[in-house]
Amino acid sequence: MIRRHLTPALLCFCAFLACCLAAPIAPGSWRAAALLAIAGAGTTIPLLSGPGAAVCRRRAGVLGLGVSLGLALGTVSMVRMEAAREGAFLPVGLESLTDFVGTVSQDSTLDRRGDAVVRVRLESAGSLSRGTAGRARGGVLLFVGGDTRFSLGQRIRVHAPLTGEPRFGPQNWTARARRADVIPLGFAGTAWSFRSEARAALHRAVSRVGYPASSLLEALLIGVREDVPPDLHDRFLRTGSLHILALSGLHVTVLYGAAGLLLWFLRHRWQRFAAATAVILFFQFLAGFMPSLLRATVMIVVGAAAVLLDRDREPINVLALSGIVLLLIDPFQCFTLSFQLSFLALAGILVLGFLVQRPLSGTLPRFALLALAMSAGAQAATLPLVIAAFGSWYPSGILASLVLVPLTTAYLWAGLAWLPISLVPWTALHDVVSAAFAVFYRVISTAADAFARIPGIVFPQPAIPWLAVGAGLAVAAAATVLPIRARAAR
Repeated sequence: MIRRHLTPALLCFCAFLACCLAAPIAPGSWRAAALLAIAGAGTTIPLLSGPGAAVCRRRAGVLGLGVSLGLALGTVSMVRMEAAREGAFLPVGLESLTDFVGTVSQDSTLDRRGDAVVRVRLESAGSLSRGTAGRARGGVLLFVGGDTRFSLGQRIRVHAPLTGEPRFGPQNWTARARRADVIPLGFAGTAWSFRSEARAALHRAVSRVGYPASSLLEALLIGVREDVPPDLHDRFLRTGSLHILALSGLHVTVLYGAAGLLLWFLRHRWQRFAAATAVILFFQFLAGFMPSLLRATVMIVVGAAAVLLDRDREPINVLALSGIVLLLIDPFQCFTLSFQLSFLALAGILVLGFLVQRPLSGTLPRFALLALAMSAGAQAATLPLVIAAFGSWYPSGILASLVLVPLTTAYLWAGLAWLPISLVPWTALHDVVSAAFAVFYRVISTAADAFARIPGIVFPQPAIPWLAVGAGLAVAAAATVLPIRARAAR
């Protein structure tokens, strides 16, 4: 099992990830990473050559090249990350700046106080008092009072000062503004304008099923969770099942499957693959480039291409390749909780799931055993990070996922079926569908409430770091020692 999971792609991803995580801790360490990459390549290439090279020698050479490639990619990304900080500039002093113009780089969200959180890429800035303005570069984390929505690619002018010194990360400064101080200036391109209109049309179609059922459906379709009722959000949170509302592999798999069913008339497999890939890429564009969703999209496309080309589609390899693609696009993603939880959860399913599945084999139906193994593996792998980030853990999430995942999957399929039905101008039909969605929503809400009543474990603050480290060591041991013992026992 360890030999099967230890692949060049996985080692490349791990080395790449380690470089990105080290960038803020040790500035300038890209030089050391570059030297290690060169030294590693020089050491491992001879292992691949030579007459009669042993199989284990060639395998060591391939694994070493994977590490060297990861270090090389990490070197490039570390340079990019340092350049993003050092390349940020303003045309006027921070103390005199009063206005700036920029483009929204990610769909806005809401913080706990109900204010909009907007990530803005600067284009220009200036000072009204001095009458000066000019080009600017960098990122701004903007907080706008009230529930206001801003779309990816939207250009805005903000009358507010910037605070803070340029720091490491995609956002260099912070700003707070009233809604009246933010003026929309259109979109940076036609594609972003089309995206905003398409999302608005989808919102109108979904809203016809009636609130609050429409809010859950919109969260599952395009990841808009701002309208989800607080009580339902808290129930998913208390059961450790909030990831179900985040767009991920579940949603992309359902959409890819729906596209495959609708494209049955295409004769060749590559035609169905190309058309279904186009569908999920459009969905990615429409929903936004969130780490969990992008990871799932890359995995499904790479996995389907491997099947089409009759190549190895080892899941751990596909997961590693998706991580490499994400870090190449944006190396700062590795610092987000979404990226970390997404990859840890799937790695836990792939590596730890069988530890649950094998002992219980034959005692439970296959579908229930598989779902239990997946849920337990994901919960175990993410436990150290959950403890460190939230200081609590809800064991009910293992069982809650067994119920909530099938329910929300069926709800998502029903939502996809509703989209074409919503175009039919029959009021009576819309009323029937709305009533059905209301019942379905109550079933999901009731199930979530039942699991949310199971108490969780809240850890004392001083013990959280030690518990997180201990849980991490336990997970690492389970992923390495236990498979070796199981193999030896067989």
